[in-house]
Amino acid sequence: MPRVALVLNPAARGAGAARVHVERACAGAGLEPPWVLRTTRADPGRGQAKEALAAGCHRVVVAGGDGTVREVAGVLARAAPATSAGEPPVLGVFPAGTANLAARGLGVPLAAPGRAARRAVTGPPRTVDLGQVQLRSSDGATRTLSFLVLVGVGHDARTLAELDPAAKARLGWLAYLTPGVRRLTSAARPVRVRLDGGQERTEQVWSVLAVNTARLPLRMQVVPGARMDDGLLHVVLVAPRHLADWGRVLRSGARVPLGRRSRPDLDHPALRHRHGRVLELGLQEAGPVQVDGDVVPDILGARIEVLPGALRVAGPTGARR
Repeated sequence: MPRVALVLNPAARGAGAARVHVERACAGAGLEPPWVLRTTRADPGRGQAKEALAAGCHRVVVAGGDGTVREVAGVLARAAPATSAGEPPVLGVFPAGTANLAARGLGVPLAAPGRAARRAVTGPPRTVDLGQVQLRSSDGATRTLSFLVLVGVGHDARTLAELDPAAKARLGWLAYLTPGVRRLTSAARPVRVRLDGGQERTEQVWSVLAVNTARLPLRMQVVPGARMDDGLLHVVLVAPRHLADWGRVLRSGARVPLGRRSRPDLDHPALRHRHGRVLELGLQEAGPVQVDGDVVPDILGARIEVLPGALRVAGPTGARR
């Protein structure tokens, strides 16, 4: 059997433990030790994923944060079927970052590292959606990135841009609270929005979120009921008018039904939900955009789409193919 590759971010909070658990999972499955490929600042995962596939590895386990996971996922989704086994490669995720939103969305057991490692190494494949965003900067240059969780435009991205790396290393996901609270009263900004080629509308929003799926710490969800295999891009227009609206944002999110296009009467003005396949956004002035927690500065426009069933990931026992 082709060996397992472990793409390891050595700067991740749980990197050391991740390697131990994945090695144990390989040994328990009768496999040779994983081929460890460490990421660098210059290459945060793409090159390592390509190297693993070129060597014939049919399962690539990622141990790092959401940024590392999305880098590897983008390569694996485009590789099918490029493995020596003659079938598309499988992505395994071992949560070793700060927020681990991709792992949460995939249902990886964060509190059981041994079980998470066994699932990443030997779990049967299941098919999930992958997001893709093309970003246009103020100088006209474009770049295309993959994502598993969400793309955020507006104060959501500005909050992440203000995050203190030292606080993140010390506090974990709690470090996101301070810059987030500081921006709660920030003014809405105009964003041009077009969904699935429909009429373009200019919306005054705090943020626009394009969500594949997003499960947050404390069992919160950005879009309750959204799944990583539903073939939909869930769009959330966040537009609180005052502090009291933030409470309504939390309550409104739990009441929006899925499986059909949201109707205006089901939305609260502070939080409006839509879903489709392709979202186009235009900004009046260049600003940051966050892609699975990675901030890209100086962006004027974005084209965001969902690619249904584009990626195979390691699932729990009994997961469907």
